[in-house]
Amino acid sequence: MLVAIAAAAALGLFYLSQSTHVAAIGYQIDSLTRQVERLRAEEQQLTFQIGEARSPSTVEERALQDLKLAPLDPKLVSFPRTSIDPLLLK
Repeated sequence: MLVAIAAAAALGLFYLSQSTHVAAIGYQIDSLTRQVERLRAEEQQLTFQIGEARSPSTVEERALQDLKLAPLDPKLVSFPRTSIDPLLLK
């Protein structure tokens, strides 16, 4: 009888330890899920900021205001003529 009680107590303790472990793993999964969601939101925000920083209007504004650059006169800009036959480019 004592052996049966001891075995039942051991099984009960084993069950409690396993259920506690499962609950702890569940909390850890919830925490990691929230962290993934937070990092995805941060990634989206950074992607937006990169796109905004690369936009031509932002680049032009920064060049004019922050870097004190001035636009060139279009008459001063020339491009070399191509040495490739235009029929070959089609």
